[in-house]
Amino acid sequence: MTIRGMNYWTIAFLSGAIALVGCTGSDRPKTIPIKGHVTLDGQPPGEVGKLHFTPTEAAEGYDKRPAMGGFDVDGAYTVMSWSPGDGLVPGHYTVNVYPGSIANTRIPKKYHQSGTSGLEVTVPVDQGEMEYNIELSTK
Repeated sequence: MTIRGMNYWTIAFLSGAIALVGCTGSDRPKTIPIKGHVTLDGQPPGEVGKLHFTPTEAAEGYDKRPAMGGFDVDGAYTVMSWSPGDGLVPGHYTVNVYPGSIANTRIPKKYHQSGTSGLEVTVPVDQGEMEYNIELSTK
């Protein structure tokens, strides 16, 4: 069956896709895109890994939402709360850096846990895209 030259199933699929796009994210709070680089003793880490952002305090009117990001061998990363690159919900976070290979990493163990990493970031409500560089030290 066709409707003005379009297949019925095509119309049904497009209608469903539009409905999903309209619903997806409509109840999500504002996020601030975050990107940056991880360095180890001032140099790219030379290994891949993950970053975990643990919320400690939400900005007024927002709920806490954990987030993560993956960094490449050059240290480049972006943060994801719901979808790739969407960033962080405004608030305060502690950060831990977890290596891709725990057996072959130069990243000191203290950075593997947010409670011992000493890394934290505050994301203001009125912030546009934000750069947050993470500097690690083996000393």
